[in-house]
Amino acid sequence: MTTNVRNLLFLLGALWGLLLAALPAVLAFDDRFVLSPFLVAAFACAGLSSAVGALVAGRRAAASSARRGLLAVCGVGVLQCSVSGTLAALSIWLALAITISGFSVGSPGEILDLLWRPEIFVESAIAAVAVLAYALIVGTLLSPVVGAVLCRLVRRGSSARRAAPELR
Repeated sequence: MTTNVRNLLFLLGALWGLLLAALPAVLAFDDRFVLSPFLVAAFACAGLSSAVGALVAGRRAAASSARRGLLAVCGVGVLQCSVSGTLAALSIWLALAITISGFSVGSPGEILDLLWRPEIFVESAIAAVAVLAYALIVGTLLSPVVGAVLCRLVRRGSSARRAAPELR
């Protein structure tokens, strides 16, 4: 996989993650949408996790470039959504647990509340499961589209690499 393809996969994955995260964020803040530090962190987690998912799925698509068809394309899309959904859920779980505990740079001792109050982990785990379910459901439903875009991008990059002879 060339550097250009890898960069495009990263960029498209990040944009896809931000697009998927925007809908629940707007619905959660229906009356007034204000960018809080937690919301910015959630968008960053969504973008980065989806970018990593796109890179993993792109690597799989490049490795199995001989396979074509709807099943192969859907497999790439489902792999992208499962990797990005899992990473997003884990990062949201951690970020929400830290936020609920009241941790701040000014009072680092508040992080010990995570050890004394297990309900913080339970509350943040429920939110993480919701993030995972949302990512898996939407990603699986849209896997033919996402998989087709990723496969086409990887194939176009590999065909351009074969067409251009390397200078040594």
